[in-house]
Amino acid sequence: TELELTQTYNVSRHTVREATRTLAERGLIAKRAGFGTVVCAQQAAAPYVAALGTVDELLTYIENTRLKVLEVQHITADTATAQSLGCERDSDWVVLHSQRMTLDHPAAVSFSQIYLRPEFAAIADRLHGRHPSIFNMLEEDHHQRIAQVQQNIEAQLMPTQAAKLLDVPKNSPALHLRRAYLDAQGRVLAVSSNLYAASRFRLNMSWMLPRASSPTPAKLAKGKR
Repeated sequence: TELELTQTYNVSRHTVREATRTLAERGLIAKRAGFGTVVCAQQAAAPYVAALGTVDELLTYIENTRLKVLEVQHITADTATAQSLGCERDSDWVVLHSQRMTLDHPAAVSFSQIYLRPEFAAIADRLHGRHPSIFNMLEEDHHQRIAQVQQNIEAQLMPTQAAKLLDVPKNSPALHLRRAYLDAQGRVLAVSSNLYAASRFRLNMSWMLPRASSPTPAKLAKGKR
């Protein structure tokens, strides 16, 4: 208990709470109602590293992970949802509450909510095992040309539902990555909203910068005058 830890190590209860919070974020312990604090591992797992700077890297990431759909929900977008998704207010959506895992490890990498327009709801039936990407299924199965992929990354606190699934404390640091697929008219076809535990996920991105052009003979001649 917290009291036993404070007495054993001669520290304050605040110190104990901060220490156990840090251990929970690293996946070493889990606090579960009715069971208390349980030791999950003796060593912290290395953070999952993903490169999502290009469409090719996104497709590679999807190929190396798998999605497990936990619940299917049908919603009508209110004002807040429409602003979040970039869609029309009062539009209908199918929401897949899911967890994403690596192929070689059963632990959840992220808590994901996939938003699909009703005409693409059949995509949900293929989101198991080593499934194709939503990008490919929209283009190949539904003949939708994806003209743009918008990706937004922000820091936030872990909400209750995601915290339970990822075995981390509620309101612990989280990385929210939202990805929207748009057609040539700018209409949002699907959105993937993903929450990652801050200590278990690392996002790598790099850009190739254009080299400065060499001065032309005309510029060199002008510089000598």
